[in-house]
Amino acid sequence: MDRKTVLSILNLLDDPDNKVYDEIRDIIVENFGDFSGEFTKRIYSGECGEIEKHRIVEAAQLSISRIFLNEFKNYTAKLTPEPSLLTGTVMIEKITDNTFNAYDFMVEMRNLARKVWLHLDDNTGYETLVIIRDVFKKENIIADDNGSSMLNGIFSRETKTIRKSLFHLLFLIVCQEIGINIRPIITPYDKGKKLEIGYVNMELAKVSNIPSKHGAIFPIDENLQVKRSSIILLGKPLPYYKYLRHWQTDRCTEMQVDPNKYPRYYSVIMEKINEVLVRNIKY
Repeated sequence: MDRKTVLSILNLLDDPDNKVYDEIRDIIVENFGDFSGEFTKRIYSGECGEIEKHRIVEAAQLSISRIFLNEFKNYTAKLTPEPSLLTGTVMIEKITDNTFNAYDFMVEMRNLARKVWLHLDDNTGYETLVIIRDVFKKENIIADDNGSSMLNGIFSRETKTIRKSLFHLLFLIVCQEIGINIRPIITPYDKGKKLEIGYVNMELAKVSNIPSKHGAIFPIDENLQVKRSSIILLGKPLPYYKYLRHWQTDRCTEMQVDPNKYPRYYSVIMEKINEVLVRNIKY
């Protein structure tokens, strides 16, 4: 849809007649990608009236429900081969951020995985973690509670300070891309269970005399170090893509805590995506 048509339709968003909005709503939902960028500009400009804000939010909700829910169901239905965590990440980010450059991000992630792979040689699992940690450090990829939770343009920055859940997401993407057996795992804690990442190893299971066909599972701490004193036996490791729910829930919570930093439009999108993930991804 050309920009002139898009703008003509958007100019009707603040029409007080609901029948006018009903007529353009379906057009917006069917062509959401053409309208998303303009929605963002209008929300950030602060020039939207209350009627227009409400209708933008509603159109975004309807669009995401229709597009993302179907796409994500198809994505998670792929059992062989296992769904790519990188693909799922890009799927979410394209809806979350209309400025996100999916192609550049995928190229950069695969380059990062290649850099790790070139250093692996015949190292053991523990040594592999040290190598990944060193490559991330060399690339200035740093985990910080106050870091960014958005992916767009992170590889163009000299220092890539990102939130821990996002740091672990990139870490798991690299592991899947080059076949390192590090997975999302469920671990017990005082309030029930939580999702972590862990190193899975058959040889360690034999040495430790652990009767597990999946291997011994060792949690990995926030510094990418194996917690050797703790062995987790809660069934098989989870598929990689299940970390998407953890990452997105973390972001959604952040936006609710700091609404001034993130406009309501983004909060609504995050909440709707999170709703889809929770409904379709069970730990």
